Amino acid sequence: MMNKKLIALSLLLFTYLYSFSQLKTVAERYQDAKHYRNASENRPKFISLMVSLLSDSSQLSLKQITNLNYHIGRMYEEIKEPDSAIVYYEKSLKGEPNYEVIHRALAFIYLEKTKPFVVQLNLAKANKDTIANARAYNGYKKLVLKALPHLEKYQGCSPDDETLSIIVNLYKSIKDTQSLATLPDRLKVLGTNCVTLLDDE
Repeated sequence: MMNKKLIALSLLLFTYLYSFSQLKTVAERYQDAKHYRNASENRPKFISLMVSLLSDSSQLSLKQITNLNYHIGRMYEEIKEPDSAIVYYEKSLKGEPNYEVIHRALAFIYLEKTKPFVVQLNLAKANKDTIANARAYNGYKKLVLKALPHLEKYQGCSPDDETLSIIVNLYKSIKDTQSLATLPDRLKVLGTNCVTLLDDE
């Protein structure tokens, strides 16, 4: 009997606290989000609060939605959930397709995902297993083709020898000499419209 009363009281308290939290305006909740997106602890909790805020996106500006999606993606990446990070980074790019930081982040997430396929390729080669080699190569190539546009955008905006070397080696690894030959022209175009910092409100 006592347990039932405690459960009922707990539910009542939770309902009250939840209702109280909903009294905050969307603008106030966004200001809160600006603080806890930089917190180093309780990432899953803060991600949940920010995702909840996105459910009120009709009351948020495009800049605010873009910022929320970026920071949710970044936080997911930091807690080693790359698939969730990809989802929110891609949503953020819809609001600001030229934000080079996200392009770099996505490129390296996809490159990290190629590593198991590289292991499989080496193993298949050692075992002279052409079927396993073809399967691993297809998986590897798919991810490389996802990474390359993001790497190119980042290189166009912030040129550096290391990134350029990665791009060149990736094209060579998938035997795409045509794209490699036209790379300098693409980089010139990609470097004409770059965003290094997201506007915030």
